[in-house]
Amino acid sequence: MSTELLDAYAYCPLCGAKELSKNPEGLTCCHCGHRIFNNPITAVAVFILDDQERVLLIRRAMEPARGKWAPPGGFVNAGETLEEAAAREIDEETGLSLRGLRYLGAFPNRYLYHGLSRPVCDVFFTARTDSFAVRLQDDEASASELRPLAEIAPEDLAFDSMRRALALLRGV
Repeated sequence: MSTELLDAYAYCPLCGAKELSKNPEGLTCCHCGHRIFNNPITAVAVFILDDQERVLLIRRAMEPARGKWAPPGGFVNAGETLEEAAAREIDEETGLSLRGLRYLGAFPNRYLYHGLSRPVCDVFFTARTDSFAVRLQDDEASASELRPLAEIAPEDLAFDSMRRALALLRGV
């Protein structure tokens, strides 16, 4: 069972009042007027390509979408640029250093974590690397492989946003 983020609020986080009214943008406290927005959190992922236009994919080792394939990536930390987050996440998950990082596109997504569904904006990049000597972070990924771009089955990817980014990368 999943709960939408705004449905998880029982009290105003500012004044503690129980009276919250729902509106299209989120919630408003009926006591103090504090507004809680349903803004997405931001994640990045990178399609790392080799000289033969194969893409590095990792097999997710955790939920959601455990066992599905994904370009490596993760959530943006406070104070980070998208590019900094991409470099950090790729280093953490694969041990690789990026070069030629380029924006590909961004797509909305939902991320289910401990039963709470959060809106996410997934930002995709392409990049190259000088070495594909991957060192996986065991709690993040159980395997990695270089797969020809044309042979990536969209249904093998973890999230719809990734399938949309793959189509963009292919020029479909």
